[in-house]
Amino acid sequence: MASQCPKCHQPLDEDYVCCAGIEFQWRCSLCQKRTRGFAIPFGKCLCGGDLIRLDEIEQKEVLPQERVLALQEAFQIEVNAHLFYRHLADAVEDPQVSDFFETMSDMEKEHAQELNEKYHLHLKEESFQNIDDPLPKKYFESLRSFADTGNLRHLYDCAIDLEKGTLNFFLSKSDSLSGKEKELDLELAAEEREHIAMLESERDR
Repeated sequence: MASQCPKCHQPLDEDYVCCAGIEFQWRCSLCQKRTRGFAIPFGKCLCGGDLIRLDEIEQKEVLPQERVLALQEAFQIEVNAHLFYRHLADAVEDPQVSDFFETMSDMEKEHAQELNEKYHLHLKEESFQNIDDPLPKKYFESLRSFADTGNLRHLYDCAIDLEKGTLNFFLSKSDSLSGKEKELDLELAAEEREHIAMLESERDR
């Protein structure tokens, strides 16, 4: 008999983990503030400090932790990319280029929403709107360099580097996983290849 999600009571697909109600705890390395959530964009506190995930997981049932952590990492990366492309769309004045980066942002958000629905995360829209959090240093440097030089090709190259890094991350993780966790990372890796091809084509155009 198929199990049900404890929140929406919809049936769960066989072998899938329902993450409804699971929250991670994070502590800021600078201000020591604690934050709760399934994923935090860019792993950053509003003060600029790195958020360190604690090992406590709020859950009523004992779930396969490896699977939950793999899902949390995947969702985090998709939200990061969504917000990054939002910043790129705002950074350029060319409406066609801005629309392209906005499309990339929407695609990343769609992937995160698919994870949200598939694994019953029950995350709110706020998870995708926290665009005021500070970007990691390498992202700031990419945008600052573009602002100084107006080198649009460099901006595309930075986005391609991001996607290639994410692709390698998912492929590396999949080597050490099996079952649904491996399938998840391989699916996401395939999406990253598609994004790289899109970015390269648009850059060369």
